[in-house]
Amino acid sequence: MTKRADIGVLARFGLYLIGMTFVTGLTAPAARPVTSAVSTTVVTHARIRLLPGDLPLAGYFDLANQGARSVVLIAASSPAFRKVEIHRSMEEGGMSSMVPVQRLGIRAGAILRFSPGGYHLMLVRRVKPLRIGDTVPVILKFTGAAPLRVMFRVNGADSE
Repeated sequence: MTKRADIGVLARFGLYLIGMTFVTGLTAPAARPVTSAVSTTVVTHARIRLLPGDLPLAGYFDLANQGARSVVLIAASSPAFRKVEIHRSMEEGGMSSMVPVQRLGIRAGAILRFSPGGYHLMLVRRVKPLRIGDTVPVILKFTGAAPLRVMFRVNGADSE
């Protein structure tokens, strides 16, 4: 087989994998766990709260560390957004604030909830418009665990 034929086979296989990921993301229930093949980090309830215009969006999910060692979430990215940051909302003295989080440790056996009023992903500058029901890939990056690709479902602004 020539190099050109090898590239064609690889391209078709890549399209097949993308198609399977797309179909799986649309048909999978929202609470279906996503687990890395090498890691024991598990994500459930992955969702994005859609806001109008080009406002930043928030990503919420439950992150479980089912391993025997602590892991540290250090970053997130998505091809659907130009920038993804880990944030924490807090209330202090009657004032609400939001701060970026550089590293977030998850003890062995612990579950960390990313939810309104607490930890969340700040998804900034959409690459293309999103609609309710769309699915968006997000890559979570760790120390102590393999990266984890998660499909987030886009929900309305009134959802939790």
